[in-house]
Amino acid sequence: MLINSERALELSKKNGYVQGELEALANLATLHLYTGQTEKSIDFSLETIKNPDLKKYPKTEMKIYNILGQGYYFKNDYPSTYTQFLHTLAIAEKTNDQFHLFRMNMNLGTIFSRLDDNEEALKYYAVAFNYAKHLKDPTKEAMLLSNMAFLNIELGNLEQAKIELDETFALFEKNKQMTWLAWTYSTLGLYYLKLNDFNNALVNYQISLDMHDGFNDVKAKAEVKYGLGKSYLGLNNLVKAKASINESIPLFVSSDYEKGLEGAYRTLYEINKNQGNTAESLKYLELTEKLSNDIFKKNNRRNLTMLNAKLNLEKETENLKVQNELALNQQRKYVKWSLAGLFALMVIVFIILKANQREKILNKKLAKQAEVLNENQKALTQINANQDHLFSIVGHDLRGPINSLNEILTLYLEDPEGKTYFDKFAPQLKEDLEQVQFTMDNLLHWGKTQMQGSTLNIRSISVKYELDIILQLYRNEINKKSIIINNQIAANHNVFADQQQFNIIFRNLINNAIKFTPNNGMITISTEIKDKNLVIQVTDTGVGMTETDIQKLFSNTENFSKYGTNLEKGTGLGLRLVKAMVIKNNGEIMVKSQPNQGSQFIIELPADMA
Repeated sequence: MLINSERALELSKKNGYVQGELEALANLATLHLYTGQTEKSIDFSLETIKNPDLKKYPKTEMKIYNILGQGYYFKNDYPSTYTQFLHTLAIAEKTNDQFHLFRMNMNLGTIFSRLDDNEEALKYYAVAFNYAKHLKDPTKEAMLLSNMAFLNIELGNLEQAKIELDETFALFEKNKQMTWLAWTYSTLGLYYLKLNDFNNALVNYQISLDMHDGFNDVKAKAEVKYGLGKSYLGLNNLVKAKASINESIPLFVSSDYEKGLEGAYRTLYEINKNQGNTAESLKYLELTEKLSNDIFKKNNRRNLTMLNAKLNLEKETENLKVQNELALNQQRKYVKWSLAGLFALMVIVFIILKANQREKILNKKLAKQAEVLNENQKALTQINANQDHLFSIVGHDLRGPINSLNEILTLYLEDPEGKTYFDKFAPQLKEDLEQVQFTMDNLLHWGKTQMQGSTLNIRSISVKYELDIILQLYRNEINKKSIIINNQIAANHNVFADQQQFNIIFRNLINNAIKFTPNNGMITISTEIKDKNLVIQVTDTGVGMTETDIQKLFSNTENFSKYGTNLEKGTGLGLRLVKAMVIKNNGEIMVKSQPNQGSQFIIELPADMA
């Protein structure tokens, strides 16, 4: 690794390959870290971080900051470790790097686990575990489970810890990770130690120690030696217990792990006390108490330093945001000036083109106007043809009832049986003449709506009062078909409209509802306030319409008329008239309908809110 990293560094410098140079330096820093040259690793990392091009390569940047953080971790400089890991985490969040998001959250959890801040540790471990699931890498899950098992042992959750340890060993059986496997055997030893199962604790600590002989993790090796000593003490083998603890002390000192050293001194105090070495036991008790006080003071300073590191990182991040915003504003200014220059150039070009193309534009306008006139002429022709067709229908519908009246009157006057015929057909003639009158009224008002300058007399109208009168007009037709009227009109609802046109609108809508509702059907009329308008709904349970039929209802270019459920006739004029009058009264009309499910006509008119 050393030979290849140095060669890569040499070739990268020679060829001006910046990322290659940074990667080679990161690899050298990693190499020195895992060969026990922690200070040299930190120096390589700090030298790499000085390179201004590092920020161009986020993955390399995260790699070197992580190595630097681990270097400080080996030195027990937790505030510095915390700072480097937080920096790496910030880059990972910015680039959405799933691997480093997992790694940094796990590393931060481990730091707080070492500092006995179990709640903070669990918080980071929980986040890391989610990322581990996304990575779908069993070794990552095993690493995290091993750490979580250690934490649960410290918290006294031994059952949960055993579940996590079993799952960890199962994963490591398939994916060999010797460093982590050694750490996990050490954790299993601690688990048995907590259960006072000193024989199994001894076995697992010994396996871990044998595996650690090939690693450079001095702190982990010290903890294994300490665990062996505690196991021997539990088995009352005081000689071997003292030997193992004494072997752990220089390792704790060299790794500057004061918490482990305090535990070793406290254990030697217990061993010497059990051996009856009073003076020796008191010496270690004094060392334990002094170290405990020192650790307490250092923890306070370290916690303050870590808090300060976090605040500094947040401040640095905020400053970076401000700088980025300033740079962005400057770029916006450049863009605005560029756009202004481009706009001025476009104006000049436009003026030149306009002068050269004016004749073409005028010709195009004339051609367009001719096209519009042609389309208008076609539309007018269609409207005239449609209106001629409409009047022919109306004429036919008017002529039929009048001819019938003429014939029945002739029979009445000239035929001896005439009176009998007249009595028999008079009710039908009355209905036909009422329809004629209704059609004539519609024609008259439709004609008025087509005239320019027709005036409206807008005033406040009581909706319930007017609609009750209209319903009374159609009482015979309603009773004839046994239709139920569901009147839900509020007594205090008024609208601003022309009274005559209001009556025509709802006479047509109610007439249609009766016409297309079968026997024993229902017509519902309701009102509700919507903003500053009153919504009036006429809903029937009749034959309904298709979407195509609805589109034809208000058409000015094609006529649409259907027979009612009892073959009642219509001209197709009523709904056109309704729409025209609703619009003239500053309202809107909408239709909802489906075949065989009835129809709903919705009218919105300005409400009188007084």
